[in-house]
Amino acid sequence: MTQVLLADALDPLMRHRLTGCLHSDRHAAHLLDRLTGQPDLDYDTRCLCGRMGEALEAVRGGAGGRRDV
Repeated sequence: MTQVLLADALDPLMRHRLTGCLHSDRHAAHLLDRLTGQPDLDYDTRCLCGRMGEALEAVRGGAGGRRDV
């Protein structure tokens, strides 16, 4: 399940990065947050997922929920 969840998180993360889609941003952040709680994922990867999810939240919060392209 964790491998599928990781792959599922990368898709919206890449979509957000390429297009600025805020829906993809929120979806990726949600999935990354879920990954931080997966016991079968190694500690470093869980920390990386947590930092990336927090970075997405911070950018969204700092931009007021809007992205200027």
